[in-house]
Amino acid sequence: MTAPRHIHLIDTSIASDNVGDEIIVAAARRALAPLLSKVYVTTSAGHDGLGLSGRRLAARADLVLMLGTNALSARFRLGSDYMWRMTWRDLPALRGKVVLLGVGGNRDFDQVDWRQKRLLQHILSPTHTHSVRDALAQRIVEASGRRAAMTSCPTLWGLGDAELPEQPAPRVCLTLTKHRADPTDAALLAGLREVYSEVAFWPQQPRDLDYLRTLPGYEGVRVLPANLAAYDAHLAAAPVDVVGTRLHGTIRGLHHGRRSIAVIVDHRAREIAASSGLPVIRRDEIAAGALVARLRAPLRTRLSLPRPEIDAFLNQFQDERAAA
Repeated sequence: MTAPRHIHLIDTSIASDNVGDEIIVAAARRALAPLLSKVYVTTSAGHDGLGLSGRRLAARADLVLMLGTNALSARFRLGSDYMWRMTWRDLPALRGKVVLLGVGGNRDFDQVDWRQKRLLQHILSPTHTHSVRDALAQRIVEASGRRAAMTSCPTLWGLGDAELPEQPAPRVCLTLTKHRADPTDAALLAGLREVYSEVAFWPQQPRDLDYLRTLPGYEGVRVLPANLAAYDAHLAAAPVDVVGTRLHGTIRGLHHGRRSIAVIVDHRAREIAASSGLPVIRRDEIAAGALVARLRAPLRTRLSLPRPEIDAFLNQFQDERAAA
């Protein structure tokens, strides 16, 4: 393999209404910093697709890196409105160049559509190992004839040695997911109000705030602005726990050294927790009344990350430069 001189990034935080994508892409860029400091870097949006200028840049690039989020689908997505948008005109520019970094599977599936396999075979690099964050994504990549390494999510990569508090803080920050609404969310808010002196709410998507306002007791909740800077400032200002259904909102709490628990609402939190030790609670546990006891008890967080796989994925780019 020859050393990359021009890398084109597909940035899934551009044109996204989900601030969690900013958290993912920022972590991916931090992991890639040693590589990106040595090459020419261009960028296009994942949600909007390459476009005319992005297509030209990707065609000239040595590699195209797809940065994070749950963008791998078992369904055929070419030409559809999707978080990783591609059209037929993009295929020549992407052929054999795309390397996945921390990409997850979109949803559970029985089998990968044969047209999706053909699409991924066309665009995914056959000479690189692709970084995936869950078993669903690994199945999709391997079904398409490409190598995939389970690296967990890049938002966790820098947290392997993190020391986190075990005892509850006096305050908590809640996140909710409107498109994963469930009756247990009312019990979640009630439990937080019982345990903590103050409950704040961070809307990772604006529609989450509309959903909060449908729950009993929302009037006593302090609402933070729906941007990452405001959330970071709140997490940094004073001791606070983070509890909620937003996976990356929860992980952001860990970045600030905060005691954090994610509520499992889909395969992402379930699989990432199983492989990393991320603290989680199931919705059926909340329904059964176990939430308050969990929040008041000491919480020992010890993350276990697949460091050999992460290092091997990142080092393959450095190995290219050394070989050149």
